[in-house]
Amino acid sequence: MAVLERGSPFSFSILCLSLIICFCFPTAATFNSEAVGLAAGSVERWLIQLHSELTLFDHRNTGLEKNLTGTPFVNIEMVDTESLTSELAANIQDFLSDKRKALSDIVYHLETATTTYLWNEDLNLNTTHPLLMKDLDPTNATHCLTPDPRLGVPTRRNVSGIHLPLEVYEGWLWANIMQHREQDPQILNGVQWSSTVDQKFQDNAEADPSLMWQYFAAQTGFMRVYPATSWYVPPNLIDLYDARLRQWYVQGSVPPKDMIILMDRSGSVHGQTFAIMKWAVKTLIDTLGENDFVNVAAFNSTTEWVNNCNYCEINRTNEDDGDGKRNGLCSQPLVQAATSNKKLLYNAIDALEDGGMASYSNALTFAYNAFKQFEGTREEGEGANCIKTIMLFSDGGTEWPEKVVKTFRSDNYTKSVRIFTFAVGPHPIPTAVLKQMACSTGGKYAVITTRSSVRTKIQESYNSLLSPAPAVSGSQPYQYTTVYSSAVTEELTLSITQPVYNNSDYLNTSYLVGVAGVDVPLRSLRDLTPYQSLDPNAYTFLLNHNGFLVLHPSLKKQLSYFSGSPHIDLVDVEEDTPKMHDIRTSMIDRRHDTVNVTRGWLRVDDHHWLANSNVQISFTAIPKTRYSVGVVTVKNDELGELVVRDQDTSMMTPLNFSTMLIAPWPYCPHRHPPSDPSELTRLMEDIWKKEQGCRNSLVEGLLWSQSWTDDLFESWRNNLPQDVIGRAVFTRFGLTRFYPGSQRESVEKWRDPWKNTALRRGGVTRGLSVIPHTDGAFISTPVFVKKSGREALAAVVGVNVTSRRLREDLRKHLAFFDLDKYVVLLVDDGGFIVSATSTELHGLKLQGEFIGELEYPLIDTLVNLGVYGQETFIDVQALCPVGQEYTVSAGCRPPSLLTLFITFIKNMVGCVQYCTCLIYSFMLAVIMPGVDGWTEWGMTQMGGLEACQMEHTIYHFDDNDNKREIMAGSLACNNHTVEFAVKRLPSINAALVWLEISVVTDGGCGVLSSLPGVVPRRVNTIDPCGYKGRYRRRPPTCLVSNITVGELGCSRSSGSVCSSLTLTLIMFISSVGINKYHSS
Repeated sequence: MAVLERGSPFSFSILCLSLIICFCFPTAATFNSEAVGLAAGSVERWLIQLHSELTLFDHRNTGLEKNLTGTPFVNIEMVDTESLTSELAANIQDFLSDKRKALSDIVYHLETATTTYLWNEDLNLNTTHPLLMKDLDPTNATHCLTPDPRLGVPTRRNVSGIHLPLEVYEGWLWANIMQHREQDPQILNGVQWSSTVDQKFQDNAEADPSLMWQYFAAQTGFMRVYPATSWYVPPNLIDLYDARLRQWYVQGSVPPKDMIILMDRSGSVHGQTFAIMKWAVKTLIDTLGENDFVNVAAFNSTTEWVNNCNYCEINRTNEDDGDGKRNGLCSQPLVQAATSNKKLLYNAIDALEDGGMASYSNALTFAYNAFKQFEGTREEGEGANCIKTIMLFSDGGTEWPEKVVKTFRSDNYTKSVRIFTFAVGPHPIPTAVLKQMACSTGGKYAVITTRSSVRTKIQESYNSLLSPAPAVSGSQPYQYTTVYSSAVTEELTLSITQPVYNNSDYLNTSYLVGVAGVDVPLRSLRDLTPYQSLDPNAYTFLLNHNGFLVLHPSLKKQLSYFSGSPHIDLVDVEEDTPKMHDIRTSMIDRRHDTVNVTRGWLRVDDHHWLANSNVQISFTAIPKTRYSVGVVTVKNDELGELVVRDQDTSMMTPLNFSTMLIAPWPYCPHRHPPSDPSELTRLMEDIWKKEQGCRNSLVEGLLWSQSWTDDLFESWRNNLPQDVIGRAVFTRFGLTRFYPGSQRESVEKWRDPWKNTALRRGGVTRGLSVIPHTDGAFISTPVFVKKSGREALAAVVGVNVTSRRLREDLRKHLAFFDLDKYVVLLVDDGGFIVSATSTELHGLKLQGEFIGELEYPLIDTLVNLGVYGQETFIDVQALCPVGQEYTVSAGCRPPSLLTLFITFIKNMVGCVQYCTCLIYSFMLAVIMPGVDGWTEWGMTQMGGLEACQMEHTIYHFDDNDNKREIMAGSLACNNHTVEFAVKRLPSINAALVWLEISVVTDGGCGVLSSLPGVVPRRVNTIDPCGYKGRYRRRPPTCLVSNITVGELGCSRSSGSVCSSLTLTLIMFISSVGINKYHSS
């Protein structure tokens, strides 16, 4: 279909353009500004006409009513962001208050149950009948799991399910021994006495339909979850989940800690022992949360931090205090146990090497002095300021640092420091000194002989001893976690937890039996957002007392639930500017304010930013929580919000759901609109009926959007021109209508207005937008409605045009240029090609390509000229393909006590060396199952991906009006130059670029861009001193344990001794049996 027909309004301008070009471009590749300007104007008018022609929508006779004066039930009101923020904070407070009440009821019921339950030594599996979640199968009808639309997984609502860690329940021995371990009376009695909480779980769920998962995790290891569901285990992995090692449990059961970890790296610690020690230290660090502070030092005859950089290096300040003396403020501090800081410690631990002699005195002196230095140099908010611990890992020794311990135990600041010691590895080295260190300082001693016992020993070693005492008032403070991945659904969630105590009358003191909690998925908090009052570029976010985000559109789903909390700071996703730091500090300090901010950019999608946007950020604290909420809106005093009330829906006709989508917004309680047409039908029936509980503001707006777009949509059904991929209208209230139905997949990604590039652009630019892709381009324009002198964005109307149609039309409008000499590119504001006069350039397909990929230094020149601005940012939540699998070498294995014992038996009975080694290897394989290192600490995980950082580069139009002028010049190629010209279109997010090709050989220009492309790049170089420490506030309370060493003891548990004796006995019997077999 020809674009220019006889009588076309563009005929005269094209004729003038042709005359100018004929006289101005006779032979040489030089550019006349008037000709280029006329061409740009012609192309802009063509795009506007093309949109109107193909969408059947224009600004004079639209098919969409823009003047709403005659529509009484629709009004346009101005948004008061301060009132909106205060109302949102109140709604979140009420929402969380209901969750806290449910949690308090659970804790009260459990603590009451401890006082009435009678211990039963005769319990067995046949009498307790625990419902194990790992045995439930959603595909098995006999398991009675039914779909739960609220939770998103099949559940059983009449009972809770039980999860037990691999080490606690299944055991490591074969059938007869595993059967013995399964009959553990601690586990069975715990499951039995806590089973009565099921009724309280059900009562809570009935009283609060928005309540999601409820659970109780016991110190003995089992976890009870309501409602029961199938336990998810990532593919090709074993179930390593242990609730006691999750941060929500540790945070709920152990007060904040200042912790220094000492690692023995002397020559005796090598091979397998050193590998186990590294594993154990990283496991310990992984249990720490954002309220803990930690650092790791390695020692032999000397001691130094594993990342041996001081505070001045971290903060890039001078170590000299001006008097030629070392600045005392340069002492390396303890660092917050946030995810980014943990990863730096993991890397440093992996790089450690052994050698030298160990000195406990030197190591402890270093640690004690570090505590004192930290106290004198820390900034406000730094440090846990609650419990101080030294965690010492060694293979053993004979040096008793009595003088050091006594000296610092008499110091007022360090006398409260507890030492926890871990004897690591199967070495026959004395460990009595390690035990004495722990017992004399109020700590605990533990033995870690194998890697498979690390998790249990770490948990047992300090959680019970450091657990807080019951509050005097009888009510523990609620603990609020930051966001993490749920182990049941893997969606982002936060938890509210409280410790549970055994209050049995026959005990003189209470002790911790576990932690109870309720989950609050982020989607539940997001549902409280006032969708109807926020435009597509506005958003809400929640911040906690550490400055970490709890809710934000930029928070990404994690790889798996093995990952800890991501700990994403506000300035990690917003601009890292002094103004944003001020806002962050104010929110942490729980202030209320509204601030206008001029930001350098407004992000509309992954590759496009709009420059220089003015936003308004209103924030306030949420009472009775540690959170503050913020609302970000694009500042525009001319635009209001559409408000629809009490419209008559009786005459509305049912929609064709095959050509309709609804935003995933909470129009009705606990029912997010699916994309499936049949499910949409049921939801829309409730919406049409305005069922009780549905949000009137959203429902009314959705129904008005239907009637408002009916005429336009009907006109599409009978008219689908050639080279049109599809048409769509996206409304402000979340209704998407498209035609033909085959376009469902392509428009579904935009059904949420907050993720709709066209809507987000239209709300800011107010003009036509072109959005290129590899098959063509989506051309859209916003629709603003008016009433009472006010305006509001109502929708965007767009058409998806094929690349062939765009190219042919573009060539017609530029036909008077010599297209054998030039290739003309129509590029968008991100540097992507919307269309071109050629399909390829030197073998590279042009449609949708980034111009930096051309074999020309074009993007470099356009950036230097200021046509494009360039921004770079780091994505700290990225997932990357695994570069190199994380492994730990076992190294050489010196003889252990067990090996010596077996060798002794061998010598006594004359068994051959081969048989002994065979037995030893077999027993280790059976008793201690291997667990790959990459399943821990958020490192390499599933699907060949791992957590990483990615660097992104974004190109955007400079907002300077001077850069809209025509610019021309030459590009330096190999042995020649290429002429070019560029002109931005006046009111569209695109520019025309002329590129001379007549002087270029088949090989192209031969010069590639020196600037980074738009494909993200992995950040491989990590600064070992790049610890992040920002302003924070400590939790308001610190409840210290009332349990002493005398109550718990610091010797090895009988269970550990029993296990070792059992193992030795089995080894002895097996060796004798095989020896007799060979003798016979």
